[in-house]
Amino acid sequence: MNLKDTPIQRKLMKVILLTCGIVLSLMCVAYILFESFSFRQNVKTNVATLAAVIASNSTAALAFLSPQDAVEILSALKAEPHITAACLYDESGNQFATYPADAASSLFPTQIERNEKYWFKSNYLEGFQPVLQKNEYLGVLYIKADLKAMYSQLTRFAIIGLLFIICSLFIAYLLSKILQRTISEPIMALEQTAKIISNQRDYTVRAIKSGKDEVGALTDAFNQMLNQIQEQNEAITSFNQQLELKVTERTHELQEQKDFIETIINSSVDIIAVFDQNLNYLMLNNQAFEIYKKKKEEIIGKHILTVFPQTKASGMIDELNRALKGEFIHNTKYRSLVLNQVFENYYIPLKEKNGQPYGVLTIGHDISNITEAKERLELVNVELLKSNRDLEQFAYIASHDLQEPLRKIQFFSNLMGKNFNNEEKLNQYHEKIVQSATRMQQLIQDVLSYSRISNSNEAFVPTNLNQILENLKIDFELILQEKQASLQHSVLPLINGIPLHLTQLFSNLISNSLKYNDKIPIITITSDYLPDKEIKSYPKLFEKSSYVRIKFTDNGIGFEPQFSEQIFNIFQRLHGRQSYSGTGIGLAICKKIVENHHGVIFANGSPGEGATFTIILPV
Repeated sequence: MNLKDTPIQRKLMKVILLTCGIVLSLMCVAYILFESFSFRQNVKTNVATLAAVIASNSTAALAFLSPQDAVEILSALKAEPHITAACLYDESGNQFATYPADAASSLFPTQIERNEKYWFKSNYLEGFQPVLQKNEYLGVLYIKADLKAMYSQLTRFAIIGLLFIICSLFIAYLLSKILQRTISEPIMALEQTAKIISNQRDYTVRAIKSGKDEVGALTDAFNQMLNQIQEQNEAITSFNQQLELKVTERTHELQEQKDFIETIINSSVDIIAVFDQNLNYLMLNNQAFEIYKKKKEEIIGKHILTVFPQTKASGMIDELNRALKGEFIHNTKYRSLVLNQVFENYYIPLKEKNGQPYGVLTIGHDISNITEAKERLELVNVELLKSNRDLEQFAYIASHDLQEPLRKIQFFSNLMGKNFNNEEKLNQYHEKIVQSATRMQQLIQDVLSYSRISNSNEAFVPTNLNQILENLKIDFELILQEKQASLQHSVLPLINGIPLHLTQLFSNLISNSLKYNDKIPIITITSDYLPDKEIKSYPKLFEKSSYVRIKFTDNGIGFEPQFSEQIFNIFQRLHGRQSYSGTGIGLAICKKIVENHHGVIFANGSPGEGATFTIILPV
């Protein structure tokens, strides 16, 4: 029986009824057990007395061996209806007479006891009573009686006990229903008072005391507790009013400070953002929203990679994680893959009082213009240094190469004056002077060509490289036939450039392939588009532009790999003038033309195996 959630009225009644029922039941059971034990003893005593009488009367029948007399004596047991069987045994243990007279022998025990002995078996009482005459053993009497009388009596007792219990429980129920009110009603009244106080928050209500017992003491304690709560509430209400006033004042101050801070932050031209420990956006200033072209609900509360997946490859995630570990980060040159701009970034850890970071404040200052100007300045400086080096080299080599034919002219002129009458020598010296003047003229023309290309401001126009190549094939037609040379090429693209300069570029490369060749020349020109992933390998190229790659391959004399850059220097010759003619400016002009077209040129070769000149130009 679960009394935990039962109302107190029912609980008291159940406890009283349960107690009474258990006590009365135990009393009835004890009484029945006692009566059962007593009845058994009485039955045993009565049967033993009756058996003793029958045994005493049977001595003559056993002594004179008269079974008929024994049967008549046993028939006297009819007066006792509870005696169900009896048997008289002689001295040898043989059945002498039975009751009833026609009872089967198998109903009686075969093993007998010579001494007096009684026992209860199942619902019967059995026993042996010796037949003695002057202490002489003549036989023994077996007797068996049922216990129906006892069971009938016990049944009546049980019925009477049950009726008694029912009546007693009914009376206990009536009394408990009346008496439990003295306990339950004050407690229920206390409960109702507590509910009223709880629902209405009215701590002025008091419980009514019903007596001086424990419930009365509980009521006094309850009322005393209400007094304390009322006093505390009054104090708390007063404190809350003061606290609300202070909170209002403080909130107003904090709001003013917040508005001031937000005004400063939103007035900044830098990007300002705050991240939590999970790299979710907590705050962004107006400048950030304007630059990112996104609304507040698209960014605030979301992970940085959810809003801007490109930052995963920019290194910003690593810098944020370092800042979350308490490290101050200053990245002087951060290239944003989202905005394609360069920023100077600051990552400032935001820490609790215990020093544990709870977020990161980031400030990004746009330095794209400064970086671009710096890069341009660096590029100009590089070009200036290169120009200075070229100028120094040009001045040195030009002065040397230009002075050499002048010295020869001066030298052979002096010899002509000394050998004025020797016509043969005069003709020889005159030829030397003409050769030196011709070389000097060629040097001056090449220098002027290089200078014009370096200072060219001609506009770029769409240029068909195939048409340029076809025109050059006509120009080189005689020398191609003379040397039985082969000029093969694929379809070349259309690019923006200066047609005259590109014509000179192709002409110089084809001329070199024909000039520096001791075999039947084979010249192959191919082109393809430079893959985007390879653009990064050339620092002078712009990653966002598209480029075409043109290769001039020949089977000429080639060159040592260590001279692959030196051959593009002005007046640089890897072979003597006696072997091959030229001024050493041709490849320098090629390089200058390619650089003016914002491209790159480089060469690969091996001695005796030819060379390959690769040109990369923007489409």
